[in-house]
Amino acid sequence: MRRVLLGSTALLSASVALASVEASAADKIKLGIGGYFNAFFVVGEQDDGVGEPGANRRNHKIAREAEIHFKGETTLDNGLMFGVNVQLEAETCADQIDETYIYVEGGFGRVEIGSEDPVTDAMYYGSPSPIAGVGLSTPDDVFSSLTNAVATPVTITSISGDSEKISYFTPRLSGIQLGVSYTPENCEEVRGTCGGTYGGFGADNNAGQQSEIVEIAANYVNSFNGIDVALYGGYAKGELEVAAAGADDQTQWGVGVEVGVAGFTIGAAYKEDDLGTSGSNTDRQDMSIGVNYATGPWTMGVEYVHSVVEAGAGLGEDETDGFQVGGTYDLGPGITLTGGVTYWDVQDNLGAAASENEAIEFIVGTIVEF
Repeated sequence: MRRVLLGSTALLSASVALASVEASAADKIKLGIGGYFNAFFVVGEQDDGVGEPGANRRNHKIAREAEIHFKGETTLDNGLMFGVNVQLEAETCADQIDETYIYVEGGFGRVEIGSEDPVTDAMYYGSPSPIAGVGLSTPDDVFSSLTNAVATPVTITSISGDSEKISYFTPRLSGIQLGVSYTPENCEEVRGTCGGTYGGFGADNNAGQQSEIVEIAANYVNSFNGIDVALYGGYAKGELEVAAAGADDQTQWGVGVEVGVAGFTIGAAYKEDDLGTSGSNTDRQDMSIGVNYATGPWTMGVEYVHSVVEAGAGLGEDETDGFQVGGTYDLGPGITLTGGVTYWDVQDNLGAAASENEAIEFIVGTIVEF
């Protein structure tokens, strides 16, 4: 189960001031190195006729995804914990530093400031992934061409992504935790899209941009007679900076559940997104359900996802269905072997060949955590 025990913005300034008076004996933060490396070999088949998504594409691929994490924290004499987390992509990409933030944690909860996913992502629970690192509803890698309006199914509620924000997580009380994130400008300093460190205040007239985003989440985690239960709910609201025909403030909401018993983990999730549009019948829905069974070093499971984007009143909808079966084997500390099969069925509301696809992927891979 995911990240828990997080914090209160209202007390942040007071906490920092108190720390400077009482914490002279605390050690400086020392950074440690961690991270992961995912490597996969994939063989697949998809619609490859003239004008179809798989045309002129290979039927096999070697894929990888990796990050190096620099993390450290220290506890002051007054009990406050300060920490830092910097996540470096292990390959050159547009977002070379994936996430980077500092945090302070204490009896009041936890506060995070920087480029990090919102609370609606951090507190999420939903269907488990059969193939490690290649989920359907929270995907890290997609190998086939999903070219309709759905693109990649995602059941996590999030408008702001890794944009610069401040987040507060309450302490967990009787299994319940609350969180809220505020994002002034939907961009990242590290990529320069916010104007950079010396760029001043962000513009408030960016066409098509959702800003001043508020994202709220709650979850409940507890155990009853050997049964682990986790419930999740999230809500996100943005403000459109420049009025435009057919556009509006964006709203998302989602719910999820996970239950663990006797080696089984059963989960499901659902998300609604109005996509920031003002027209009728233009919303998006993502839903998933899955089950994993773990015994010894083995974990096996199945997952199904269904996503829909409405094309407008009387115009039908784009749909994507995904089905995955697979498993993992824990070879040793931090080393996991994984593999399985994924099937995609992509439908376009107009039946356009370039936007429809039927694909199957055979995946084997290794996850190394360090």
